[in-house]
Amino acid sequence: MSAPQMLHHVADFGDLYFGEIRVNALTCRAARLLGPFFLRSLTTKNPLGETPRNLRTMPAIEASTNQTVEWEAGMERVRLMFKRLEALNTEKQQHPLYGTMHTADFKALVLHHTAHHFHQFGLI
Repeated sequence: MSAPQMLHHVADFGDLYFGEIRVNALTCRAARLLGPFFLRSLTTKNPLGETPRNLRTMPAIEASTNQTVEWEAGMERVRLMFKRLEALNTEKQQHPLYGTMHTADFKALVLHHTAHHFHQFGLI
């Protein structure tokens, strides 16, 4: 994955969380059952080096090595994702995989994933 592809992957992840990328029913059921254990394990790790690499990625948000992407377009998508995240002002959010979550947890997951990849590419 190149740095521009990473930006689009991070933005795709945001699109998934905001419900703009559909998730099949089997994946949803598995995530609802196993999600709490996965999330607890993941969020206790520092995204700046402790989060495991090469975790399996859903095809809908996987960075394609065949995809030609531009850095600036990726940065704009990530900026828009952050603006949407910042604008969330309700106590809870509906996550397409994990169900109802506290907004703070929802935001933390997006930030954790973003920090993991930004660290991976030396941006933080």
